[in-house]
Amino acid sequence: MAYRDRKSTQIKGALLLALLRLTYWLPQSVSRYISWFFSYFNYLINGKATKIVRKNLQIAYPELSQVEINQHIRDFLRQNAYLTHEIATAWLGEKSNIASKMTRVVNQSLIDDVIAQDKPLIIAVLHLGNWEFCWHWIQMTYPAFGMYQPAKFKQIDRYVLQAREMFGGQAFATDPKGIMGLLKALKKREGIMTILPDQAPREGAGIYTPFFNHPAYTMTLLHKFLQKSQARLLFANCIRLPDGKSFEVQIEAPDFDYTNSEVEFFNQQLNLQIESIIKQNPAQYQWSYKRFKRQPEGQNPYQSL
Repeated sequence: MAYRDRKSTQIKGALLLALLRLTYWLPQSVSRYISWFFSYFNYLINGKATKIVRKNLQIAYPELSQVEINQHIRDFLRQNAYLTHEIATAWLGEKSNIASKMTRVVNQSLIDDVIAQDKPLIIAVLHLGNWEFCWHWIQMTYPAFGMYQPAKFKQIDRYVLQAREMFGGQAFATDPKGIMGLLKALKKREGIMTILPDQAPREGAGIYTPFFNHPAYTMTLLHKFLQKSQARLLFANCIRLPDGKSFEVQIEAPDFDYTNSEVEFFNQQLNLQIESIIKQNPAQYQWSYKRFKRQPEGQNPYQSL
């Protein structure tokens, strides 16, 4: 049985890699049309992927009618259709091709000011727009490092890890040794550290904090890094522009006291700012992610989907 499972995983990984390469070589318009077709078909039959998006939007926007929720779903699907080709480009593309997509940068001086003061810096990047391109912009522009969680399939993992480091960045594993390495590099100011703060952490690595007024298991690691390193905090996101081909890198300062030693206060304010950022471009947020899968009483809002 173990051999069959291993063989099945290898076959799936090989097929996924072949699909990734095909997607990369296809024109973006063709890739986007194919992605949109299958996503919209899933929407029409109310498939599981659509149900997850719907559930997340209902949790985040309980005041909206079903008609309004459906419009949000269609807006999300239109934006999400771009991601298939974009992710393939982020993992397989060349530097000149990727760099050319970031046509505008807003508030880059916020980063430069911290560097000029020789202070450690952590940049929080959301699952908004294209987070892979955002990481590429950071590592192409500054010395940078961040956490890396191995992909499920080994054939894909090699390209994902390569993408994390192809333009000078450094990837640390999401294990205790890797976390200690991150903290050491941060304290020594070896570069900008990036972190994705809007995903559910492993059990024991978070606390329940309101997110769109609903309990969400939120990481405590960012707060620990800030407290132990006295680092500055900024937010950065790579937002897709209306032409669907280019991006604007948006840098934003925290609007709360991120030096507060109380993790409950920090996480509450963190999630409020994340909400504010999402509301500026809600269609580009990854509503397909099961953000509320862990709940205080153990219930799973996605279980019946």
